[in-house]
Amino acid sequence: MSYAIIGFGKIGQALAKAFARKGIEVFVATTRDPASFTSAAVAIGPTIIPKTLAEAVKADIIFLAVRFESHQDVAKALPRASQMDASGLA
Repeated sequence: MSYAIIGFGKIGQALAKAFARKGIEVFVATTRDPASFTSAAVAIGPTIIPKTLAEAVKADIIFLAVRFESHQDVAKALPRASQMDASGLA
């Protein structure tokens, strides 16, 4: 089972710390380049792996940890094949 956290603010980092305490590998991603938050991820632990948004959405379970008003920005940044319409169908 693979896990990803989309969003790496206070909530995303708190989730990442919970995964790290249990030694569980989790991908973290934002709409920014992973290099911009790699040092923060490394500081949490070796099981926290920065990825691009396109890579992170391939995880089995995804935690969306962004402000409500930002969720559309995340959806727009997804690869076209990952976007769904309002009915949940591709």
